[in-house]
This record gives sequence, C-alpha cells and structure tokens, in this order.
Amino acid sequence: MIETLIAVAILMISIAGPLTIAQKGLMASVYARDQVTASFLAQDAMEYVKNRRDYNTKYGVETGWLTGFDQCIDDPCVVDTLAGEIENSSGPVSEILYRGPDGYTTDETAGPASQFSRRFFLISNEANDREYRAISEVSWNNGTVSNEVRLENQMFNVNR
Repeated sequence: MIETLIAVAILMISIAGPLTIAQKGLMASVYARDQVTASFLAQDAMEYVKNRRDYNTKYGVETGWLTGFDQCIDDPCVVDTLAGEIENSSGPVSEILYRGPDGYTTDETAGPASQFSRRFFLISNEANDREYRAISEVSWNNGTVSNEVRLENQMFNVNR
C-alpha cells in the first residue's frame, strides 16, 4: 500500500510540472496575442491620422494641414478608422472598441465590446507651430492587470 502511495505521489509530481509549464505558456500566448492586436490598433490610428494629414496637405484644404484634428490638440480624441471619424473623447463617443464584421470600430451596434480602448492626441510644440507630437494609445485588461501600447510620432507641416 505504501509503495502504491509513493508511486501515485511520484506520478502526480511528474504530471504537475508539465501542466504548470503548459498553463504559463498559454497565458503568455494570450498576452502576446493581445499585445500584437493592441499594437496593430495603435498603428492603425496613427496611419489613419497621417493619411488624413497628407490628404489635407496635398489637396490644399483651406483651413490648414490640421483640419479635422483641432479637437485633438493637447486633448484626447477617439479615432474610428472604419467610419473615418475623429472626435473629442469628452463627447458622446466611447474610447472602447467594438468588434464588428469588418474590424474594430467605436460603433456600439457593430458587435460585441472588445477589451481594447483607443485614444489619440496631438501635443503642440510651443516653439514651432509646424511640428506636433502624435500619440496613439491602446489599453486593455487581462484580468486585474492593465496593459497599454503607446506609439509616438512627429507630424510636420511640410508646406511651410
């Protein structure tokens, strides 16, 4: 009987180790998946804003190269790349992204809420009105742990 108990204990210890390693590996892969998704969402917003700035510059929008970004200067905005909208986050638009059939959007009717929130803002350079620091942030929670991906880029008015 003692030999059987010892054999069972050895078997349990030999099984518990690999299961713990598998659990840690699964948790790491879930975190990596979420981090890659957040990075893509942050890059998506940054590319949308840069594209809109380039459009303003190329087609000579009368009000300037920052047309559409006025509410984002030194104040967070919500960027919805599917709808083509940039709105101040203090308004009715939520920073939470919803998973729709075509991708992530701020439209609540598109699908279920995701764990991701996205914000975008421009920081003005007081010494140079041709240059702004663009920041795209995506945050999410894994249980009780908060995570964030933050991209920063410089935007310039190339017409001046």
